[in-house]
Amino acid sequence: MKKLVLRIFQFKRMYILVLLPLSFVLVALARLDNRWVEHFFVRFIYKPLSAAVGTLTSLLPFSVTELLAAVVLGLLVFYIVRVIIGIVKNPESIKHRLYKLFINALCAVSVALFAFQICMGLNYYRFEASHYLGLSVRESSVEELYELTKSLADDINYYRERLEEDENGVSVLSDKNRYETSKSAREAYRSLSDKYSFLKAADIRNKPLVTSKLFSAVMTTGIYIPYTFESNINVDVPEFSIPATMCHELTHFRGFMRENEANFLGYLACMESPRDDFKYSGAMMAFSYCYPQLSKADKELASLVAQNVSDGVMRDLVFEDEYWEPYRKTVTADISNKVYDSYLNANNQQSGMKSYGEMVDLLLAYRRTLGAENK
Repeated sequence: MKKLVLRIFQFKRMYILVLLPLSFVLVALARLDNRWVEHFFVRFIYKPLSAAVGTLTSLLPFSVTELLAAVVLGLLVFYIVRVIIGIVKNPESIKHRLYKLFINALCAVSVALFAFQICMGLNYYRFEASHYLGLSVRESSVEELYELTKSLADDINYYRERLEEDENGVSVLSDKNRYETSKSAREAYRSLSDKYSFLKAADIRNKPLVTSKLFSAVMTTGIYIPYTFESNINVDVPEFSIPATMCHELTHFRGFMRENEANFLGYLACMESPRDDFKYSGAMMAFSYCYPQLSKADKELASLVAQNVSDGVMRDLVFEDEYWEPYRKTVTADISNKVYDSYLNANNQQSGMKSYGEMVDLLLAYRRTLGAENK
């Protein structure tokens, strides 16, 4: 009887282990031809699944991700302690217990990896946002980059004048409740979705993280978790950056996982908001990517732009720099950056963390499109 139970146990585990190679097969097929990802997976699997689970987790005001992380960590510690106690009580069972531990761990990895591909991973191989927007992404002249950066500087100056400030002269959001900020982010994205139907999706809320300071330690402003379809936001950061982060993470929920696309579409969503602080947040994010590129290309032109940035904007930039300074050179932040870079490379973003710079190309292409429409 005992042998029969053991065989059943092994059979069930082997059945689960099939998910591991299946995950790699799905990725290989997506790399081979991504049309099935766009026309079948996104339409008939990802969108219904994300709508169902995302709507369910949005009913709760707290981050389900944080709760599950605590539960999983507790169960993991309990299981390991249980295995150790079992080995101490019966040293002869060490091989059997370690074997079970290995198989169970492998099963957990198999399930997690397969679920990741279904809930998020395959979206890295879908058509790019530029395909839907009709954007022609190409190399641009320094003059084009200068005009874009100058225009963004004008935008942030304009919206900054209309914002409230704290006692240090740093801009703050018009609401103090981050759930209200989340509501505005959802409304902004609904407006953008009315313009571009490919962005239509279920209406989920952003979740403020209780562990925000821990996320700051690893230089993370927000994170989208595929298993719960949740947009989790670090609310300890400078306030003016929060709306852009919220819209960025809501882009991931819509199935666009590349970071440059999430930044760009997040910017467009912010600019659709009637709130000046949202427009400021989006424009500041775009400016923060364009200005360094202009500085590399032509320092004199970059200096001209910098000279016209308002005092209020400069106070915000200095405050943001001072906020992140303690975290920049920590071991934790360094490890986080290396892990995330590897993650991006593994998921069809070969440029790794440099792909954030590709947002500038999308902004330039979008600006050219607007110019053509206005002619």
